[in-house]
Amino acid sequence: MLKISFDFDEVSKKVSNIIVTESSVIKDFDLKVEDNKIQLGFNAIQKLGVEAGDRVSVNYWTVDNETTYPIISKSDVFTDGSDGNKLTKKGTFSFKGQQRTSLLKFGDLFTFSEFKDKNGEVKDNVFVLTPIDNSEITEVKEDFADEKDAISDLNNTTVEEDMAEILNDDFDALPF
Repeated sequence: MLKISFDFDEVSKKVSNIIVTESSVIKDFDLKVEDNKIQLGFNAIQKLGVEAGDRVSVNYWTVDNETTYPIISKSDVFTDGSDGNKLTKKGTFSFKGQQRTSLLKFGDLFTFSEFKDKNGEVKDNVFVLTPIDNSEITEVKEDFADEKDAISDLNNTTVEEDMAEILNDDFDALPF
């Protein structure tokens, strides 16, 4: 994913300082679970055949009463079309609460795979959400969380508190 930043002078109407950077986020995802919403990739929008204002649903398909996996499509494929969540112009739709919690059990980054019904027939515009292994990204987030906690602990104490604690301790020997 490319990110573009620039400075714009409103008086002279000139653009300057154009910077194009490549994001370190995994590029090949169709669906990303974010805080209280889902982000669809450009290819995912094309595959689903949806546009802003259409309703999208994530449902769960169970095979042989054992294996359950998430599937996605336009809402009118699953129900009457008024259910589901409305897609925005940015390619996101609201997804919170129990819906989000249930999907996060499978992962937070997905690609689309073809969906076959019980008879083995491929269904158009219905896709299986296949998790992408992003364990390396998760590890980085966890490490950052640990650092953030350590900094928070440091910020919660003052020199006066630390000195008072040292002076109140009874030492049998010198600490050095």
